[in-house]
Amino acid sequence: MKTECPHCGQHYDVDEEYIGQVVECVTCGKEFTVKTGSDVATIQAQRPGGKMKALVCEMCGSTDLAKQNGFFVCQSCGIKYSLEEARKMMIEGTVDVSGSVVRVDNSASIDNFFKMAKSAYESSNQKEAESYCNKIIEIEPENYKAWLLKGKAAGWQSTLANLRIEEAVNCFTKAVDNAPEDDVKRIKKEAADEIGRLSTALMKLCCDSFVRYPSDDSANSILQNLKLVQLYTLILFSKCGVKPDGFKENIATMINNAIVTAWQDHVLKDYTEDSHPSKFIWEQFKDRCFACIAIEQAAIDLSEDDDQADIQRYKNMIDITEELVKSKSWTYSEGGYVPEYSLTMEAKNANIDNMMKWHEKIHEIDPNYSVPPRPAAPSTGGCFIATAVYGSYDCPEVWTLRRFRDYSLGKNWYGRLFIKMYYTVSPKLVKHFGHTRMFQLFWRKNLDKLVKKLNRQGISSTPYVDRNW
Repeated sequence: MKTECPHCGQHYDVDEEYIGQVVECVTCGKEFTVKTGSDVATIQAQRPGGKMKALVCEMCGSTDLAKQNGFFVCQSCGIKYSLEEARKMMIEGTVDVSGSVVRVDNSASIDNFFKMAKSAYESSNQKEAESYCNKIIEIEPENYKAWLLKGKAAGWQSTLANLRIEEAVNCFTKAVDNAPEDDVKRIKKEAADEIGRLSTALMKLCCDSFVRYPSDDSANSILQNLKLVQLYTLILFSKCGVKPDGFKENIATMINNAIVTAWQDHVLKDYTEDSHPSKFIWEQFKDRCFACIAIEQAAIDLSEDDDQADIQRYKNMIDITEELVKSKSWTYSEGGYVPEYSLTMEAKNANIDNMMKWHEKIHEIDPNYSVPPRPAAPSTGGCFIATAVYGSYDCPEVWTLRRFRDYSLGKNWYGRLFIKMYYTVSPKLVKHFGHTRMFQLFWRKNLDKLVKKLNRQGISSTPYVDRNW
């Protein structure tokens, strides 16, 4: 038989045997008595000229709408609909009346949404797949299959600017938490396998970016995303009871391969293309070297189970540092190119210290490895003590001293004898004591006085090309 809501006039078809049940109108949200009957009735809202429908919000998908002040208001998102708008946007559904509570059975819609989500995901349309999963979760928050698929879809939409691995792990966690006992083992394995593939793909994205554009920014992207990948991936592995066999080692290998490729194809190549690299090219080379060393160290620290691979990584850092220590820029002056900038002597010695530490690390892994003697910090010319004090062979103070050497000391025999003795003794002096604070303080004070005196005498401090000795 037919009945209607006395509050809004909505018509329903109701089985006669269920008359007398108190129900809630799906249109206006108010209760009314059908008449007398059984505890449960199946009713359907009649939309004029069409199929029987149940009201759902077009904005958020919620079925929780109530009539307020002549409008239907979604209790989830707050959007308002007129009566006519509400009639036009109803969806199919079976309404279960139990006591005074009206519930919509959306199982058919859930099945349909999941089929569309799976189809979209298999077609690599992750955004659409995620959208359908959200519709399912809105209707049934405990749907573990939807959470699992949403985690996959969200994770594979990650970019370097929008890494969604945390979101993916949260979805996988909900899938595991809501999975039935007879299916939880499969869900754990599938979630763990997927996060492993996802994390590896994300790190490859970072490494590929570094290969194309080796820089501080791309190196920092690797370091930051590596921390996130380790944190969230290992959390999920732990929850799923999965051992990360080979996971860290594979990422470390990927990072090392990116460094080697970037070094060969860009870093060293760009620096050595010009035999007299400019200040800009040298500074770029310096920054790139430090970036390579930083992420190579991260690859070494990633796992304790790949010592043999670490030997080559340490050797890579030693090779890069050797090139860095001897690097410099050039400038054109007085008819020729002269060295312009290089690492300070303090920085050179600090980098050589690191090289010696890495040699020792290799020896710890392989006792047959022979640690070479410590190399002296390279200088671009004579004036060893002045270069050690001022940090560069090419700076105003050293240019002044070099002119004094060539045009004052070099004019007479005793001056030339002093120069010869200086070149014999000073390299050894600098090698053993040049990095000490006492050496720096003593010679800096005395050389500053000498340089000021020579400048007052008219000896220039502009860039200078040495005479041959």
